[in-house]
Amino acid sequence: MATEKKEIKSLKSDETVYVAFQNRSPRNVTLYWHDYSGKLVRYAVIKSGGIYSIDTFVTHPWSVSDSKTGDRLFVDNQFVFFPKVQPQEGDEPRYDRFFIELPVYPLLIRCLQVIRKKIPKNEMDRLHIPDNLKHALKYVPDLKCSTYERFSIIDHDQS
Repeated sequence: MATEKKEIKSLKSDETVYVAFQNRSPRNVTLYWHDYSGKLVRYAVIKSGGIYSIDTFVTHPWSVSDSKTGDRLFVDNQFVFFPKVQPQEGDEPRYDRFFIELPVYPLLIRCLQVIRKKIPKNEMDRLHIPDNLKHALKYVPDLKCSTYERFSIIDHDQS
């Protein structure tokens, strides 16, 4: 029996939550909102150590990638972050902090990331490495936000 993939997209805008994304990674990162059709919308670049606060909604997913390499990072220990309702005190909104961090990639995936970064695609067949690694370089996808092939990325500032 085939398992159906659930599309990652925003659903409703009825339950507001207040989120502060804190970048604890050593990289500058790009924050993406998954819109109502599942497209990634570029929202902000958060520098290493920086914080970006936003009013959002419970059913609105968010993702983060390295601004330079496109490698995916964790928000609250997951690649796709879904905000949760947090108890509020008083009239002023309280922004709950969620941390952006580097994931621990499996060794094979990390090796592929480094090789792809250092070696041009047209020269990979010339490498003196095992055939299974050459095959992986060609067919194993990078763990980038663009791995969501059905999503297109649009700029929040231009929409």
